[in-house]
Amino acid sequence: MDTLIMVSIMTLVLFVSSGSARAATLIVSNQMQRRANVPVFVTCQGSIPRMSKPIPLGQRKKMRLMISHPPLKKNDKPARPRVSQRTSCEGTFWGEAQFVPSLRMYRLYDSDTDSAVRFVVAKDDGFYCWNNDKNYWHKCPMIIFI
Repeated sequence: MDTLIMVSIMTLVLFVSSGSARAATLIVSNQMQRRANVPVFVTCQGSIPRMSKPIPLGQRKKMRLMISHPPLKKNDKPARPRVSQRTSCEGTFWGEAQFVPSLRMYRLYDSDTDSAVRFVVAKDDGFYCWNNDKNYWHKCPMIIFI
């Protein structure tokens, strides 16, 4: 794929941890060619305040996500390891994610399953995510409404 992205993958810090929160990084690149006039948006929500950012053609945005744990009550000690609240990010064409059946959305990041750094490329036919374990690009899953 893109040599610059491959070099970036090898040079970024993969995990940051602090007390009651952990950091994740989502990097999205807009590499559309045939549909250059179509805007690309990334919308994230969950344990972080909802945010949506446009990714202009030919540009790359780095989004830092702080994923928090549920707060403990005073003098409580967790009986088991604390679990982070889920954070997810969706990619869309034309506008922000609205979670309606008529809008095609792609799952770009899920704090329950993805690593601390996620690389995504927007192409004419969808979004592609980098798989760190297998070292290849795969199409990000489309969210289906029933």
